Amino acid sequence: MAKKLVFRRLLTVLIIIAFTFSAVVGCSSKPQSQSSAKKEPIKLTILTHYSQEQEEALKKEIEKWNKLHPDIQVVHKPVGDFGQLLPTIMAQQTAGQQADIIHIYALWLGQLVSNRVLAEVPDDVVNDIKQNYMPTAIDAVTFEGKVWGYPTEIQTYGLFYNKKLLKEAGFDNAPNTWNEVYEMAKKITKKDSTGKMLIEGFGLVKGWDSAVVHPFLSLAYSAGGVFIKDGKVDLTTPPFVEALQFEEKLIKDGITDISFDTLKGFADGKVGMVINAGWWNSTLKVLMKEDYQNVGVTTIPSPDRQGKGSVAYGFLYGVNSKSKHKNEAWEFLKWLNSEAQENGATPEGNFLVSLDIIPTRISDINALKSELEKPNNKPFIDALSYAIPELNVVPGQKIKTILQNHIESVWVGSEKVEEALKAATNEINQELEKYAK
Repeated sequence: MAKKLVFRRLLTVLIIIAFTFSAVVGCSSKPQSQSSAKKEPIKLTILTHYSQEQEEALKKEIEKWNKLHPDIQVVHKPVGDFGQLLPTIMAQQTAGQQADIIHIYALWLGQLVSNRVLAEVPDDVVNDIKQNYMPTAIDAVTFEGKVWGYPTEIQTYGLFYNKKLLKEAGFDNAPNTWNEVYEMAKKITKKDSTGKMLIEGFGLVKGWDSAVVHPFLSLAYSAGGVFIKDGKVDLTTPPFVEALQFEEKLIKDGITDISFDTLKGFADGKVGMVINAGWWNSTLKVLMKEDYQNVGVTTIPSPDRQGKGSVAYGFLYGVNSKSKHKNEAWEFLKWLNSEAQENGATPEGNFLVSLDIIPTRISDINALKSELEKPNNKPFIDALSYAIPELNVVPGQKIKTILQNHIESVWVGSEKVEEALKAATNEINQELEKYAK
């Protein structure tokens, strides 16, 4: 009996010891597995309109960040068609599938801010932008007195001309006045026996809002035009009237054919002159190859040789208001846009120059001076000091479309210059009044 009692007690003790040991092991195994689990990195998405070639250049900079910051990984999601960028941003915003960082056309600022798409910009970023960027770039990313993101590319305009065609027509230098543009373009123009355009003296591009509106405004600004004053637009003043009359005269006199494919024609050596933005340089280099040596660029001519005029339009990086990682997004953007690399330029500056796009951060322009010191870049760099940014208002895109429609109506002869500009003035002011209330 005593032996059985001792045995039972011994068995009970062994069971208790075994249970306690298993419990201790079980408890200790949980924190061990948790501590050994690898922490997932934060994933940031960035949405842009860049094409495949441009995307590859941007990816190189993103990969540098990702290697330096394994805890914050950035993924680029491009929208190949620029025309789909704004609809994509808005659709994703509604569906809750928004990117953390978006690269936007500055003309959309009013619309995006009013729809609360963009997050507030940290004070240190605002100070960095105001102290280190060209004034034109700062103006482009400012809406209602507030900066909404890092300026990236700011495009200005110049007169592209074919040096070979000018030379064959007897001209050694680019035009400086509207009259010189007209006379040179007239001599360059060639048609076959049926009147079909073979060589277009001066090209205008129909159907693309920027290609219609920006050259017209740049000509008007070179004549002293002021687009908006005291919150009102008046396009019936002489600079705007004379600029549109000049374009109309080129068409009526057969020097310009708006059915001609001007952009392709210039690359093929079949257009004498055309006003376009600086980004076109890189496109022409690819399309024309060795024939690019025939391309010259000069400041947009003025009526009297004295004035200077150009539109400026830009893009910016902003952070989405719905992003769950706003702080990390701004950290990435600060690195991309302000941290100097080995050559003294920022990653964004190096990216832009690799695409023949002029950066707007002053330190980038200085660091990349040798890359930027090309004759065909100079007019666009110079224009940064006097170019007039697009109007950053909520109906900015609608205003641009109104003006495009009336300009094109003059081109095709369905409206007279004065009545078209008067109608555009009234319609634009009506849009401005809607949002002023």
